[in-house]
Amino acid sequence: MTVRDMFKKRTYEYYRRIGKYLKYVFNDHFVIALMILTGALGFTYSDYVETVAPSDLLPRLLLIVIIYFVLPIGGIRTLIEPADGIYLLPLEKQMAPIMRRHLLISGLFLSAGMAVIATLTMPLMEALNISGQAYSLSWLAVLICLKLIDLLVQYHSFQSDSLTLIRTIYTGRHILILGTLGLSLFVSLWVGLLLSLSGLFGLIYLVFSYSREKLWNWDRMIDIEQKRVQGIYRLINLFIETPYGQNKVKRMKGFDPLISIISSKKDPHMYYISRVFIRQTAFSGLYVRLLTIGLIVIYFTPVLWLRTLVSVLFIYLIGFQLLPLKQVLDESVHFKLYPYTNTDKIKAIQKLLNMALIVTSIIFSLGALNGGWETTGIVFLISTVFVFGFNSVYVPRRLG
Repeated sequence: MTVRDMFKKRTYEYYRRIGKYLKYVFNDHFVIALMILTGALGFTYSDYVETVAPSDLLPRLLLIVIIYFVLPIGGIRTLIEPADGIYLLPLEKQMAPIMRRHLLISGLFLSAGMAVIATLTMPLMEALNISGQAYSLSWLAVLICLKLIDLLVQYHSFQSDSLTLIRTIYTGRHILILGTLGLSLFVSLWVGLLLSLSGLFGLIYLVFSYSREKLWNWDRMIDIEQKRVQGIYRLINLFIETPYGQNKVKRMKGFDPLISIISSKKDPHMYYISRVFIRQTAFSGLYVRLLTIGLIVIYFTPVLWLRTLVSVLFIYLIGFQLLPLKQVLDESVHFKLYPYTNTDKIKAIQKLLNMALIVTSIIFSLGALNGGWETTGIVFLISTVFVFGFNSVYVPRRLG
């Protein structure tokens, strides 16, 4: 089997595995929640755009910040594995066409993502009087050029052994991206397009003339590919357990007083599961992320019914994603040695969910405080009623 054939097989296995898990991620519950969330965000975005004046400074700065942080999302899909640094080392010179192909495929795929970003930001661009068909195409070209520059910088770092050089080219990348976005939004899109095209063609020449003389930095390629794949599986692990994710467990000593309040040694299930929830990032990290996203959406949503709907939706998502805590209890060897019933486990999960979701309801209500005390009260009342309904009706049926 040639190196090319091996990477073709890896590509097939990679997409087959991702596809197998994605069908569980995009289940009925998630699709409905995603549609409602998209509608709420779209409604909020539409209302915000109507308040923007062409001379406003904040929307331009907001665009720069958003695009600056969105651009690095997604890198070159190399499919390099840890053992390749040893076994493919004698065949290193055969890697160049394969890596160029991976760069091309990643560039095409991620350029489509930048086209979506360009489309979503066009209403705001129009409100700032940076619109028109020619301007729209220029804005799209600027974003695609910047993404390709980001990928080329990463590709260049794969062939550099100097940490100083890698830091230098990444610093240059940051300056070029910020400079291009600033010129595009504050001076002229044409100037930004010219700068991004110049940077892109210059980098293409530098990378591919440089790559003829250099071999590969295997440690860096392996490290970046492992981080990329783990990032994908961390997202999938929020919905379904996979053997590829690496969940971290942290001591969280500062939360010991909280744990002692919510649990007791007289209730072994609650004593155990409260520590799992707080110390295992798969659960505590998920809770914090969903809580933060829901709070932000509620704060910026101007309509009462949408705020209430988003609050209920995120409480449901948090509760649903924490149900696998029951599986942790089932698989724990400690509870296989003692004669505790399944009902005891469900009661412990209900108790923990009740505390977590009531706290969520309170925080979401505070997020609606900018709409007045009446809005806050309604959001809290409906959210709390939903928490008790979810916990007393849905959870026992789901886990029983």
